[in-house]
Amino acid sequence: MTSGKWLRAAAVLWITLCSLCAGAAHAHTLSLSVLALDERSPGEFIASWERTQGIQDVSAAYDLLKPVFPEHCRFEAPRLDCGARGLSGRVGFDGLGDLSTSGMIKIRRVDGGEQILSLTAAQPHVRVSESRLDTRALRGVSNFIWIGITHIWLGLDHLLFVVGLLWLLDSWRVLIKTVTAFTVAHSLTLGAATFGLHGLPAAPVEAVIALSIAFVAVEIAGEARTKRPSLTRKRPWFVAFSFGLLHGFGFANALAELQLTNADRPIALLCFNVGVEIGQLVFIAGLLALRGALRRLGRASGVRLATAGYYAMGTLAMYWFFERIAAFVPDV
Repeated sequence: MTSGKWLRAAAVLWITLCSLCAGAAHAHTLSLSVLALDERSPGEFIASWERTQGIQDVSAAYDLLKPVFPEHCRFEAPRLDCGARGLSGRVGFDGLGDLSTSGMIKIRRVDGGEQILSLTAAQPHVRVSESRLDTRALRGVSNFIWIGITHIWLGLDHLLFVVGLLWLLDSWRVLIKTVTAFTVAHSLTLGAATFGLHGLPAAPVEAVIALSIAFVAVEIAGEARTKRPSLTRKRPWFVAFSFGLLHGFGFANALAELQLTNADRPIALLCFNVGVEIGQLVFIAGLLALRGALRRLGRASGVRLATAGYYAMGTLAMYWFFERIAAFVPDV
């Protein structure tokens, strides 16, 4: 099986997974809850929710998300008293997973220091220290990189667009050029929107991102019907760059949900983008690692499974499009 054929087989597998998870796809919006801990005096904090995903009653967020603090700390919302030992030990959320796929705890120290802790349903707890060593930058780097990685892995629509591009690629050289063009494009608009140079409303952007998947599906179907190379096959870097600009606005809207300060934006932007790229490359590498199984699938399935794959891609994309349109267009 050629590289193009086993990439198409990989696409069929991923489209099947996306179809099964369609109802749970939340575009580029982070399912994130943020708890801030402001230290008023050494060892004494006031807790407040900056964001509670899917929870209307903020006071109920403590019961639903179940924040966890070190055993020596005493917590009676919103007061957290850790005494002379300070906030040192295991912290996190026991309730991640159902309402929020990720969480963040911002610890603002009385001496002006700040820690930002990134949590996921797979890793809902971390350990913090009262050490005054200057490790804030390192923690910030790792936290925002991880947020970028988990964000891209949960963005089924983005990954499905990447799969559609891979479907039409025939060589490693073209693959590298296409991925590079897509990366450069979404990095440009992500940076511009994050720093307020230019931005677009989140809801229409997400709807058009769904249309970008439908466009690639139509390209694939057109090739199969006419046996002529599509625009995406002839100029994959151009299509990847054009739609990459749009996807960058989607990433920027997700990053905006973190409500970053001006001082945090540069490092957050860089690390979030690095995380997105790592997640994207790991996903592509995973497809490449399956080449043996995909060769066998391609020999067994023939044309019919591929046809079902790109039709499913287009159908799923249009489902997402109309779902997102309905979310922001008023009833008529």
